[in-house]
Amino acid sequence: MAGKLLNRVVPSDRELIRLLRKVDRDGKLPVWSSTPFDIIVLDEFQDCNPETFWLVACFLRSNNIAKEGQPARIVVLGDERQSIYRFRNADPRYLTLAPELLGPMSPYPFAEVQLGKSFRLPMPTVDFINHAWLGGEQYISSSKRGPKPIVLRCNLWESRAIAERLSHLIKRYGPQNSVIIAPSIRTKGPLQGLTNMLAEVYGIPISVPTDDDAPLDDQVIHGKMCISTIHQFKGRERELVVLLGMDSTYFEFLGRDQPDDTCPNEAFVALTRALSQLVVLHQDENSMMSCVSVDALYDTAEVLNMIGSETEIIPQPGPPGRPLELGLLLPLSVGVRDMTRYLQGDALDRIVKRCLHVKRASSRLLGRERINIQNVVASDTQKGFFESVSDINGLAIAASLELETLGTLKSLDVDQKEVNKNMPIVPQQLAPWLCRHACRYEAKLSGYLPRVIQMEHHKFDWIMHQDLELARRRLGNELADPATSLDFEVEMSERFHVNDKSTTLYGRADIIASCPVENEDASDKTIWEIKFVSQLTNEHIVQACVYAYLLGSESGELPRIILYNVRDGDKREITPRHGRPSLKKLVTDVLTLRYTAGGEVSYEEFIKRCTETTQKVMHLGGSKDEE
Repeated sequence: MAGKLLNRVVPSDRELIRLLRKVDRDGKLPVWSSTPFDIIVLDEFQDCNPETFWLVACFLRSNNIAKEGQPARIVVLGDERQSIYRFRNADPRYLTLAPELLGPMSPYPFAEVQLGKSFRLPMPTVDFINHAWLGGEQYISSSKRGPKPIVLRCNLWESRAIAERLSHLIKRYGPQNSVIIAPSIRTKGPLQGLTNMLAEVYGIPISVPTDDDAPLDDQVIHGKMCISTIHQFKGRERELVVLLGMDSTYFEFLGRDQPDDTCPNEAFVALTRALSQLVVLHQDENSMMSCVSVDALYDTAEVLNMIGSETEIIPQPGPPGRPLELGLLLPLSVGVRDMTRYLQGDALDRIVKRCLHVKRASSRLLGRERINIQNVVASDTQKGFFESVSDINGLAIAASLELETLGTLKSLDVDQKEVNKNMPIVPQQLAPWLCRHACRYEAKLSGYLPRVIQMEHHKFDWIMHQDLELARRRLGNELADPATSLDFEVEMSERFHVNDKSTTLYGRADIIASCPVENEDASDKTIWEIKFVSQLTNEHIVQACVYAYLLGSESGELPRIILYNVRDGDKREITPRHGRPSLKKLVTDVLTLRYTAGGEVSYEEFIKRCTETTQKVMHLGGSKDEE
């Protein structure tokens, strides 16, 4: 939609916001440059946020002007129960109040039509959702035959027993038609053990995303069972869906700002992904969500008991009415990379500009000067399996510099005896050796083994020797001062306080460079955050600054901060506007943005904001035809 309106590619939300701000500053509506539409369909409108609404308003008005007084008809589609992007400021009221909000841009009356019949979900699954989770509301109907859902009452840490149960179902439906969905997949817990057991013991090919904030890659998940978050799997379905984490613990952190007397939208989305067999793994020590009817659960599902409990049935959940936990709630600990996920791009941009001065020290290289290394490689050509290796690439490049300068591989946690004994003598064999160790290292950090298993016989030969050498030289030239000593993958942590809340910040800085300085007041340390990505982002800037804060807290000095993208040579030198206090302010503001639940704005405030947006768009200067 943005590309059509603005007549250019809009690659990100950040770029969209920048372009919309320019429209606002210029006071001119983008001129429609192609054939206008007679009918405009706004799909998934429950995921609309303020920026999207501004875009929609501009799109509709610009299209209507091009139609010369014959406004397009508007069709709005969506399901308010599938609104799960609160962290992006999405609000289902854009859908439910669409006639009121879009009325000023359309003279046609709106007719509301309920589309309650599902052509994907089997009848038993529909009954299970309606009666056990939605309090008997006939929200969905279906005429499709299928098996009853299975509720497996178990101890999730007993991965061998659960894997044995699930393996039969996975082989029946096929790994390519199976998925395990959980609210979070990177947090250490029983999911890693279960996943590894399915891969190691039962030989099931599995795709585990390296980033739970990024969309699933169709090429990588092809032919494999998926491990996925609810947000990543929204819009997708598979024959066999296995769910974890759908119990009262959901409200302890992820759903703390949601009422517990109704089914959370995240749970509803997860429950509606199964085309055939739905399996809910229930951790027996946790109570069911308050919205769940245990009686209806037994009536509509096959409940299997794996825990040998004397209790014949699952205990009734506690009564609803838990007070909403609004405001800031920090986790016990947070990784530096985790704290920059699921953030509103516009808000993060404001924090960065307020706290930092970011100088581009070297421009991005273009064309052949960019190092193009595959991010996805074939792991089994006969079966058509592929693996994502973008994280491996970055680790291997930094490790090659460490090996060249220090003769060690601390960054990949490789024992020095292994380095001395098995480091390849032939230069062309170095990249595969490093990539294999990087793959194992990532598995150790994440806890997931499937990629290591699936690439056991791979040659790890996708990085050409000349590309690795170019990347190492490029990075080495930036750190070439012989007086500089380098430390790689430096662990750091600190207990960080925000008002009366606290958390342990932890992470590993890519490189800390130390060199003599003439000025006694200046730090001899430089934080180098190394990336191998298509483009640097604010998230990368924040990560570098958090490492600098942690290092500065330890030494009492402010280190230099360098963010460097080896792929295209883009180098940023970051300076806190007011020294160390600005770094602390940055960390405080990012944690507050990431972990604050503000609750839903009032109806009056919501309508007021939408009206202001509509009025702004209606007052933008139009095309020559309108003038």
